[in-house]
Amino acid sequence: MRSLTLMLAAVFVSLSVNAQSNHWPPSGSAGVGTSTNPTERFEIRDAAPSYLKFTRNSDVMGSVGGIKFDVAGTEVARIETERTADANRYSAMIFSLKNWLSSANMIEVMRLHENGMLGLGTASPSGKLHIHVPHGTRQAMFTVGNVSSANGYLEINNATGAAGLYIPSIKGRGYNPGHTFGLYLVGESEDVASAGAYEAAVILDGRSLMGTRINTANVLAINSMGVNLAVVKADGSVGIGTPVTHGHKLAVNGSALFTKAVVKLNANWPDFVFEPDYQLQPLSDLALYIRENKHLPEMPTAADIARDGQDLGEMNRKLLQKVEELTLYIIEQDKARKAVEARLAEIENRIENLK
Repeated sequence: MRSLTLMLAAVFVSLSVNAQSNHWPPSGSAGVGTSTNPTERFEIRDAAPSYLKFTRNSDVMGSVGGIKFDVAGTEVARIETERTADANRYSAMIFSLKNWLSSANMIEVMRLHENGMLGLGTASPSGKLHIHVPHGTRQAMFTVGNVSSANGYLEINNATGAAGLYIPSIKGRGYNPGHTFGLYLVGESEDVASAGAYEAAVILDGRSLMGTRINTANVLAINSMGVNLAVVKADGSVGIGTPVTHGHKLAVNGSALFTKAVVKLNANWPDFVFEPDYQLQPLSDLALYIRENKHLPEMPTAADIARDGQDLGEMNRKLLQKVEELTLYIIEQDKARKAVEARLAEIENRIENLK
């Protein structure tokens, strides 16, 4: 009897001790693992990890567990899990919030799948982060704590406000008073000789919707508030101040300043003028040609230049040819002058001898 009494006393003491580790008052805050002064309305305190476990025996591919949050008797938030595939019990975590503008009221705002893909505004994310927003809603906004969001930000948005259309836009506003920093792009690469023209530290690649090379559309346009400054066209030509290159590799609408310009010609440089068999046009024929055509032979007319422009390399070649021909004319005239002077000297000597 004494042994039984001692055993029951030990059980009651044990129950009393265990009961003191929890706190369930008729009002106020409740605690598990703490007997007094829970810091929240419900607190779990333990030296080991603490858990809340929600279990449902059958889900039929529906929600299998969840936590709901109420304010004044109205549900305002919910965290749930549900299976995404019948086999292997793949699952997703769903976060929902109340939206009074929606007829459903409780709207899913985020979903995390078992493969680590996070969807914001979509239940089926197709990447590690997939953001889906209604028309007219900014897709992403990045700011820093010590700069006003109105002064400095990085924005991802739709560049057009037209319904049913989407133009991906990245907009950056830099904040550095007194300096012109907007959006700063940096590409870092290994500093070795590039294997081809397709390699660079920064690459801009324009393609068709089929993922092929662009043949007609502009590849790159540089604008300022909708005003075009330069374009790179599909044929590799560049237009500065004009989007039309007229088949030339470079078209400039305005003046250009060079410290050095090198033009390589495919045609022969006109050194052939000084070959012994080169035939100069007689000056009488040249004078007749100029009188009738109002320009030098083989040179473009004013109408040609107005229509086609001027090929600097070809023009320099032709001008040099004319300078070389002019040099030969001068040499011939100098020979003729010396011959006349010699003849005059001979005649003067004869006259002196006759005297």
